Amino acid sequence: MYVLLIFFVSTRSHIHPPGPEFELKDKLAHFAEFFVLGLLLFGGIGWTVSRSKVATFLFLFAVGVSVAALDELLQSYVPQRKMDLFDWFADAVGVAAGVAMGIAIGLAAKRRKAATVRSDASS
Repeated sequence: MYVLLIFFVSTRSHIHPPGPEFELKDKLAHFAEFFVLGLLLFGGIGWTVSRSKVATFLFLFAVGVSVAALDELLQSYVPQRKMDLFDWFADAVGVAAGVAMGIAIGLAAKRRKAATVRSDASS
């Protein structure tokens, strides 16, 4: 559903990021939008890809940057919008950060669960 929301917003040439104007506002909005996607990808798929942190990261990153590329391609067909390599780069950095954050949260949860199991077993 979130990917559909991204595509919907991309097809609306009159929608712009809220708040005060500043130089890199558009890139920050792209980063934030795809950071959330990275978190959602990990939350939805997570460790089902692989037990390896690297393999999980690479797979989810590939999915996220593919969505970003499709989003930029879609924008090239929308009046008053254009495909922008720098937007895609901001999207890719956001996906990487979101997936990495998801992995970090997932590892912390695994450690807490393991510590709880050990403390329960020793009681």
